[in-house]
Amino acid sequence: MSTRMAITLAVTSLCLAVGCATGEDDLEAEETQEEAAQMPEIQTGVDEKATGYQCACAAGEEMQAGLCYPKCRSGYVGEGPICWETCASGFTDTGFFCHRNSHVTSTNTSKCPWYNKCGLGSSCSTCPSGYKNDGCTCRRDAYIYAQPSYGRGVGKVPSCNSY
Repeated sequence: MSTRMAITLAVTSLCLAVGCATGEDDLEAEETQEEAAQMPEIQTGVDEKATGYQCACAAGEEMQAGLCYPKCRSGYVGEGPICWETCASGFTDTGFFCHRNSHVTSTNTSKCPWYNKCGLGSSCSTCPSGYKNDGCTCRRDAYIYAQPSYGRGVGKVPSCNSY
């Protein structure tokens, strides 16, 4: 039987006889302390101070994913090597497309006579701008269009300085 195993059995027996309440965490902490005491310290001569790099792009460029790209024209947003036009107001950017949901609302029939409340066949019912008049309702159809884009090159490596 190894010395380590004999000591472990003796300590365990003593704890059971005396009624010690040592948990597994306590045993693990003791083993870690024993191992740390046995590990020699190694002198490497390496400076322990952390160093890093500060990288920057030239004027008129922006950094994305570690590369420098020319800034996009006004109204465009850069995603790596591509500049995408921002979607029009009321549209949602879904990646390659701009999307607007359909919408239906009631018409304004305040100028319609009592016998023609939906304004059918006349122009007494009105809709907001951009909506089609369907009589009692105004409709704006769903619309999806491809986002205009242009390439801005493969990107250049930024200039970096250590600090």
